[in-house]
Amino acid sequence: MRLFRFLRSLAVLTAASLSLTAQASEPAFPTKAVRLIVAYSAGSAPDVVARALGASLAQMWGHPVIVENRLGADGVIASDAVAKSAPDGHTLYLATMGNLALAPATIAKLPYDARTAFAGVSFVASNPFALLVGHDIPVRSMDDLIKLSKTKAGLRYGSAGTLGPLVGESINKSTGANLSYVPYKGAQPAIVDLIGGHIDMVIADLPSLLPFHKQGKAKLLMVTAESRSPLAPDIPTTAEAGYKDLDFSTWYAIAAPRATPRAVVEKISKDAAEALKKPEVIGQLNQLGLVPSASTPEAMDQLIARDIDKWTKLVKPFK
Repeated sequence: MRLFRFLRSLAVLTAASLSLTAQASEPAFPTKAVRLIVAYSAGSAPDVVARALGASLAQMWGHPVIVENRLGADGVIASDAVAKSAPDGHTLYLATMGNLALAPATIAKLPYDARTAFAGVSFVASNPFALLVGHDIPVRSMDDLIKLSKTKAGLRYGSAGTLGPLVGESINKSTGANLSYVPYKGAQPAIVDLIGGHIDMVIADLPSLLPFHKQGKAKLLMVTAESRSPLAPDIPTTAEAGYKDLDFSTWYAIAAPRATPRAVVEKISKDAAEALKKPEVIGQLNQLGLVPSASTPEAMDQLIARDIDKWTKLVKPFK
């Protein structure tokens, strides 16, 4: 009986000791307000994501998370501000794939080294691109479109920004298609022209195109991703069509200055993962057409490095 009591007491003391050790190893973070820098304007999709995530993290941490919109130079101003901030975790970056991977591939001289300036903290959400075609185009699949473009000259796609045209030109290069690019200032003007019969297709992010597919005004042909989007589960992917190198999903992530202590990075990553499980955060991201998903810091670092290499290789022929 005495032995049983001794062992039970020892177990209680051991559990208490382990609990205290775990608490002691948890970094004292944050100790003040946290800045969450965004390279886009208030009301933009990245800004909405930052505010949803920031509000949830602020509740967990008991300190404000202040979203700071740093515009200009295609995101370079925001990226540079984060890269040169104190590496203590109190300055974070709600960044896009464009900020962390596409910029170093397309901008000649950055004021920071994109490969070493940031520590990946966590993946946040993804958003694939898609191809929307008009009803007067007699195609039902990606293969149909490629074959048609080779026999009917002058098929034109509308797109905006940097990524859309790169997707289009990569389709041409990878498949031998002959699609001509028509530049637009945004996805909506391109879609208006598509429905009006002035162009043949639009390449843009899936959420911008999906309503017109659902309304029957045009048809989605494919999604540029490895797996089908839960937003459009009936739409096949480029990977399914055999074009695995045409994965052009954009993504959102949290990053920090590279020298931020690893324990702090891991705590932020763990807390971000919890925030991304909350119904209110999921709801706000779903309204933007985004699919929330967290990751480890290691996985985020690997994705950034991989996509820098990927976009550098893809952009090179067009420079």
